[in-house]
Amino acid sequence: MEALLGGWYLEAALALLEKGAEGLGEALARLGEGLGVDRAYLFRLEAQEDGWYATQLAEWAREGITPQLENPILKRFPMAQGYGRWVERFLEGKPIQGAVRTFPEEERPLLEAQDIQALLAVPVFLERRLWGFLGVDACREVRAFREDEVELLKGLARVLALSLNLLERVRRLEGLLEKTPLYVLRFSPEGALLYANPAARGLPLALPLEAALETPGEAVRVHALGAEWTLLAVPGPGGEVLEVLALGLDMREKDEAQRREALWQAFRTNLLRVYETLMAEGLSESVYGLILEAAMATIPNAQAGSVTVLKEDGYYHFVAAKGYDLKALRRVRLSPEEPLSLTGHREAQVFTQQDLARFNARLDPTRRQVMEEAGRVREIRAILSVPVFLSGERKAFLYLDNFEREEAFSPLEVELAQAFASQLGLLLRRLELEGRVQHLAYHDPLTGLPNRLFFLEKLAQVRKGAVLYLDLDGFKLVNDLSGHSAGDQALMALAARLQGAVRPRDLVARQGGDEFLVLLTDLRGPEEAVAVAERLLEVVRLPLPVGGRIYHLSVSIGIALVEEALGPGEVLKRADLALYRAKAEGKDRIAFYEEGLQEKLREEFDLLEALREDLAARKGFWLAYQPIVDLERKEPVALEALLRWRVSPALFIPLAERHRLIGALGELALGLALEEQSRHGLPVHVNVSPQELLDPGYPGRLALLLEGAGLPPEALVLEVTETALAPDERGRDALKSLEILRALGVRVYLDDFGSGYSSLERLASLPVDGLKLGQRFTSALGNPPDPQSPAARVVAAVLALGQALGLPVVAEGVEHEATLAYLRSLGFRLGQGFLLGRPEVLS
Repeated sequence: MEALLGGWYLEAALALLEKGAEGLGEALARLGEGLGVDRAYLFRLEAQEDGWYATQLAEWAREGITPQLENPILKRFPMAQGYGRWVERFLEGKPIQGAVRTFPEEERPLLEAQDIQALLAVPVFLERRLWGFLGVDACREVRAFREDEVELLKGLARVLALSLNLLERVRRLEGLLEKTPLYVLRFSPEGALLYANPAARGLPLALPLEAALETPGEAVRVHALGAEWTLLAVPGPGGEVLEVLALGLDMREKDEAQRREALWQAFRTNLLRVYETLMAEGLSESVYGLILEAAMATIPNAQAGSVTVLKEDGYYHFVAAKGYDLKALRRVRLSPEEPLSLTGHREAQVFTQQDLARFNARLDPTRRQVMEEAGRVREIRAILSVPVFLSGERKAFLYLDNFEREEAFSPLEVELAQAFASQLGLLLRRLELEGRVQHLAYHDPLTGLPNRLFFLEKLAQVRKGAVLYLDLDGFKLVNDLSGHSAGDQALMALAARLQGAVRPRDLVARQGGDEFLVLLTDLRGPEEAVAVAERLLEVVRLPLPVGGRIYHLSVSIGIALVEEALGPGEVLKRADLALYRAKAEGKDRIAFYEEGLQEKLREEFDLLEALREDLAARKGFWLAYQPIVDLERKEPVALEALLRWRVSPALFIPLAERHRLIGALGELALGLALEEQSRHGLPVHVNVSPQELLDPGYPGRLALLLEGAGLPPEALVLEVTETALAPDERGRDALKSLEILRALGVRVYLDDFGSGYSSLERLASLPVDGLKLGQRFTSALGNPPDPQSPAARVVAAVLALGQALGLPVVAEGVEHEATLAYLRSLGFRLGQGFLLGRPEVLS
């Protein structure tokens, strides 16, 4: 840094300070050479009504690099065309820097067209206002700029600002003399004119200079030529008079200035009253009338007036009027496309009676009649029309009317009207921002649906209705497989479906995550709530294309009826409890809130806590084994390991599934089964859940458990249900895990076959080694079995299917001798059930 300050940086800074604008080229050259870049340049930034514009003022370019100073694109270039980020950072005093390829896509084309590979640009502030920016380009290679280089460029920008400020002050002084309305004259002691500023040129020279010559060094005031003069004889070192200065003020200007001050004071006073009213009553659409009244109270020639605002339909509507019937004017719309519509101009404009006549002639009869009834066109001689801009768009118009003279409105009155229009624009901006804040406070930013806060406020107003609490089933899969962006798309699509499925008077809101709320009003009975809920179930079940995949989701719905004695929070809590019940009963269904449900859930949570504690400590669990029997020899050929705990598996297994503990339970059961396998020596069957198969690390952990137990893969048979292998994204991922496991040598049986999705074609492609006929089919045979029953035909078909595919089939649920005899007669070789052996702990 010190070396740089002693070299090129000091030379560049001195060039600016000593030579001002004339030293800019030399300074840019020192800057470019010192930083080792290919271009150095200065741009002027100007803020206009429609945005910021940039113009290149100076440039240094290395030999062989194409200069850009004459590039027409860089003359008054609109920064809004892709470079708004630059202006924002410059206004914050921050630089723009880095490799162009890392810039936003909309910025790169123009930069790449100039062969820029990397750049550094810093803002230049003049009197605390953004004046422009100073920058350098690297065109032959991508390079980074060090922090000290950034600081040096910022420092040079400050030196440049200082030089520009000094130059500006000199120019202002010169301009002041040239533009001031005061008369400025210089005379020789003999009365010869030495200098006259533009305001004084052409004046007679008959000024009484004698009074000033009599008292050199003292100011003398005299009245002459219709102005008030201050004369000063400037003495030299020896007391002789060098020249006489004369400063004159046209009294007409002074009178006008006093009038201007009086009107501007009236503007401030009346505007203050507007803001005092707004502070007392709050901001609302009444602001239009308040501004109109303040403008008319300030501008003498405004005898009537109105305000129009651009609405969502693309037309300007009257929202305030004074001297006219506003109720009638509200029936009129002004189109921006109509000739002489009084809405097509961007600056304040005065329309005369002739302009109005042409406009009125183009009005359709209906609108003309309304305007005449309101008095809006009668006897108007001049209309002062001032546009009100909001974010660059003409959002409103302030109209002030005079009934006496076409030239009624002076430039000062036009200026005052513009000031009121500017204040109206600021207040409109506040109205718009407050509307946006209100919307953000009450709506979900992703789906645009009302949020929980909005929902609760509406619920508090309902006396008869119902609340539906929705939770998407399996939504996590969308985020896991396709990413959170796809998940957001899915939520937006489902939100639209839900809105389309309810009645027009109902309200759909997003609770958060993948949960939604629906408020049903004016219900004739609970059955109407059920009808709406069933429609919601149906629309969510429809295939959902997201992120290049097709998902099949479902939704669980809890319903609670609104009761007068219940607050909104309590109704919502009841719906949430009902939702929990719907999920506990299997998801993709509806559940109503019932008395006692909360107590049941409390008991379930106590059981869940105990399950978590015992699982973490790996205590309180044991295995019971049920044999799989060779029906001919009546000897066990394998054992199925069944995990046991303090309560029935029918209670704790679904509980573990709902709370994502089934994976840990499955791994515990698998570990115990492999540890105990040496005690019986038979292949052991262990059930594996869909959640475990969806874990990519499951096959690896299973292989480690086998290795740790010193068992060959053939000693283990995994039993999976058909639902785990559904023909969707989850099923495909589960199949991948099974294929890895079979490659390790572990056998796989399809459990509870016949209750899922498997067709003959699909079954032939599944990576399984055997089938287990579901217990419900065996039980349906009856005792004794009826060979002509539908159940008997299904059982025989399953056996035939397994035999055709070369897969062993195990008949589950064998509990009667007659059932056993019938199964053996059909050709079943393997069976399982209480008749053949109950689950028992190894002795």
